[in-house]
Amino acid sequence: MPHQSTISIASGPSALERLDELTDLYLEVYAEPPYNSGPLWHKDAFLNRTHNQAAREGFTLVTADDHDGTLCGFTFGLTIDAGKWWANSLTEPPEQIRAAAKFAVIELVVRRPHRERGLGRTLLTTLLNTRTEPYAILSAMPSAPARDIYEHWGWHHIATSQPNDDAPMLDTMMLQLTPTS
Repeated sequence: MPHQSTISIASGPSALERLDELTDLYLEVYAEPPYNSGPLWHKDAFLNRTHNQAAREGFTLVTADDHDGTLCGFTFGLTIDAGKWWANSLTEPPEQIRAAAKFAVIELVVRRPHRERGLGRTLLTTLLNTRTEPYAILSAMPSAPARDIYEHWGWHHIATSQPNDDAPMLDTMMLQLTPTS
């Protein structure tokens, strides 16, 4: 059965008006295996990253609320300029991807009872539908179920990164958004 929810879109720093709710859901989901509340997924790390990211160009947040107004999922991302790439990348992406502007999907988080009902895909599609960048990128833990879902949705593994010394290695995946010439 498809998920029924209210989808909202916000941009820039004002997107963080619901930061407390986003943080609570983030911590709930990233306490699950294989993340197990590792250092990369601690509250302070999330808050610091998210405040910095919300101030950057192209930051967009998409939220989904259940019929009673409870946050059941969210996704957000931002623009990465042409020629730029993830910090701490262990392998390089194909040159045409590095050379192009990209939209980086930073988070896609769905509360457990709302999974497997199309909400994650709806959130991500809503986030990416209006993007003008030719590519979207994201990082996923190789052992996470989300990694396989992204691949099923057409994302391709193109590089590997390790955000910091106490973080696991992550697969960087790419989805072509617009035809390139």
